[in-house]
Amino acid sequence: MTKRTCRAWLVALGFALMAAFSSTANASMSGIDHLPDNLSVTDFWVNGVGGFQAGKGGRSAPGPALPEKWYPGLTVHVVWDVRDWEHDKGTTHEADVPVDPYTEDGDLWVHFLANGTVRVVVSNMGPRSPIYPGPHDPIPQKEPWDMYPPRIAYSDVSEQFLDTKLIHQRCDTESDPATCIKEAHEKLLDDERADARRYLPRCARITTGPAYEACKKQAWQSMYAARLARRCKVAPDLPECAPQKDAKKIQERSTGVLY
Repeated sequence: MTKRTCRAWLVALGFALMAAFSSTANASMSGIDHLPDNLSVTDFWVNGVGGFQAGKGGRSAPGPALPEKWYPGLTVHVVWDVRDWEHDKGTTHEADVPVDPYTEDGDLWVHFLANGTVRVVVSNMGPRSPIYPGPHDPIPQKEPWDMYPPRIAYSDVSEQFLDTKLIHQRCDTESDPATCIKEAHEKLLDDERADARRYLPRCARITTGPAYEACKKQAWQSMYAARLARRCKVAPDLPECAPQKDAKKIQERSTGVLY
């Protein structure tokens, strides 16, 4: 074989390898959130392409280009934002994630597993299919933004102002007012979160529609009643603590967000 013929074969082989590994498909991408109830993947990116919020896999976005044929060592770079609703803070994570082997083009499924790791699957079948090649880990039914009131809320200023006023009145006579006020605010927030975790999870089983709104309205009434009871325990002389005004106040507040 001449040098020219050998060179021709090497060039042909190079083009064949490039065709095998560089041919790309650009399918849709969905994120699956397996994290605990108080956590959410609020945004994620795969090889720089955004996938928005991860959830149950029903929401999709254009995915990054991947080889038509899988090869050993194929990875993608995943960046994701996690919101901790219970502690009102967020974190950003990133990792080079191996892509599960695949034999044909398909959609890109990005699983954010409960243990904090990520798994990437290419499949024409979705996670609800019994023959889906990826993980079948539980997908929590959650509405964390409802179940965990934020540390700073602006939707109910008058109620917060009254609670803050009562805290200051009580703490002004303490030897360390600043510490007393801080601890009282933390206790107030913990109580409101406990109420939300007590009353709102039952509504998570109802996805949308009038039944969901009715469930949340009833939960808001229950949460406000608990909030009012705590307030009246420390300040029973407040006008709104009169028995006949109690029910009226709760009914008035049933149509709005309590925190």
